[in-house]
Amino acid sequence: MRNKSILIGLMVMGILVPSIVFGAIELKFCNYFPVPSRQSKICEEFIKDLEARSGGELKIRYFPAGTLLTAPKMYDGVVEGIADIGFSNIGYTFGRFRMTEALDLPLGFPNAWVSNHVANDFIREFKPKEWDKIHMISMHTSPVNVVLSATKPVNKMEDLKGMTLRGLGFIAEVVTALGGTPRPIPTPEAYEAIQKRVIDGLMIPMETMRAFRYAEVAKYVTECWPIGQVYTFYLVMNKDSWNKLSPNLQKIINEYPFEEKLATMWNEIDIDGKNYGKEKGLQFIELPPEEIAKWKKAVEPVLDKYVKSMVAAGYKEKETRELINYARMRIEYWTKKQKELGVKSSTGPAEVRVK
Repeated sequence: MRNKSILIGLMVMGILVPSIVFGAIELKFCNYFPVPSRQSKICEEFIKDLEARSGGELKIRYFPAGTLLTAPKMYDGVVEGIADIGFSNIGYTFGRFRMTEALDLPLGFPNAWVSNHVANDFIREFKPKEWDKIHMISMHTSPVNVVLSATKPVNKMEDLKGMTLRGLGFIAEVVTALGGTPRPIPTPEAYEAIQKRVIDGLMIPMETMRAFRYAEVAKYVTECWPIGQVYTFYLVMNKDSWNKLSPNLQKIINEYPFEEKLATMWNEIDIDGKNYGKEKGLQFIELPPEEIAKWKKAVEPVLDKYVKSMVAAGYKEKETRELINYARMRIEYWTKKQKELGVKSSTGPAEVRVK
């Protein structure tokens, strides 16, 4: 009763606190991915593990599939305390996380295992002030994007002319640079958009063929991974909720291996997505070296546009280019580490690709 009285008093005063239930701290965890998806299942795994490690001190209520907060509203919802923990994509709030959006550029990421580690290195290195309103649990990224097409095969860059592809943020910029027309459609709505031919396809990772059932509506997969572009995600916590956790709970969360688990999950589901696409009979297209060179050259202006937009927003050009150079340096480091560890992936250099 005493805890309940204290909680009511704090709420009356407008102070945000996690719910206190029978002596335990209760947090609300939101994710927009469908319940059967691995992205949703890994959140369930996090919850189960954290509750067990807390010894009953922590309880977490889970709201998957956008039931409490949709993807575009996730960040603000966490900041405002509608949810305590949120899992979403920076592309849904394009322009808000300017420094972090460098990770959405076509930097040459070979696969999800590498890009997940680079994203966390990036945040630790630069500590962007754009994340100051929340407590960062872990950054993570999707696998590398490919072209999923429902209307025609994309064998060369010229085939993209006249095609409308789903793409957000700088992924949309890449679609434009390659000759297509981007549409910023939320991932859960893209299935119907393809069905109704509102779009011809998507610039998106192969894992979505199972997670969002795109293999049911797409026919062709163009493996353009050498341009190396991903969607950058975040797992964040409301700052007040974090500050009110006991030192023991903060230690449990800080020591939990979110980065490794997310890197492994995203890598594995892309392998699975590719296999699923093959089972469904999709045609996979690998670009020859001369075509890859054309795609890489075509997307170079996207990086220059990013630098110019950052300078216009008040950032220094030298520091902005340092973001890009640092990410590329870490890509090289983690790709070498992947080869050393023997980690296999759906995309990347021949030595790491699953046969």
